[in-house]
Amino acid sequence: MSTDRDMYGAVEEEIRAQKQGNSYILTTTKGTIGKITYTLVDVNTWVIDHTYVDGEYRGRDLGKQLLDFVVDEAREKGRKIIPSCSYVLAQFKRHSAYEDVWEKTNTEYSDTYSSDGMGTASGNMPK
Repeated sequence: MSTDRDMYGAVEEEIRAQKQGNSYILTTTKGTIGKITYTLVDVNTWVIDHTYVDGEYRGRDLGKQLLDFVVDEAREKGRKIIPSCSYVLAQFKRHSAYEDVWEKTNTEYSDTYSSDGMGTASGNMPK
């Protein structure tokens, strides 16, 4: 029997990703450690409204992995995304790879806090 260990000898914990309704979740033996949720605005547009990664698991790009699950699904289905969540908005602004799915014309569902604050007061922003 073998176990995966990092370079310091600590056992690496398995993190599983799964789609759950209009969300993707990350779980370990400890339970849910991350989640991204989106809602359907219309047949062609989704709003990502929440991203969370447990503090113990931040700094591993898990939030970005969750975002990429939704973006990949949107691309497969020909959907556009409105980044209402401050973390997702920051990622969309930072990485041009998301340009093809970013719905910039419909701001009716955008969170003005996200647009202005970029998560400055949020303790739940994943790293």
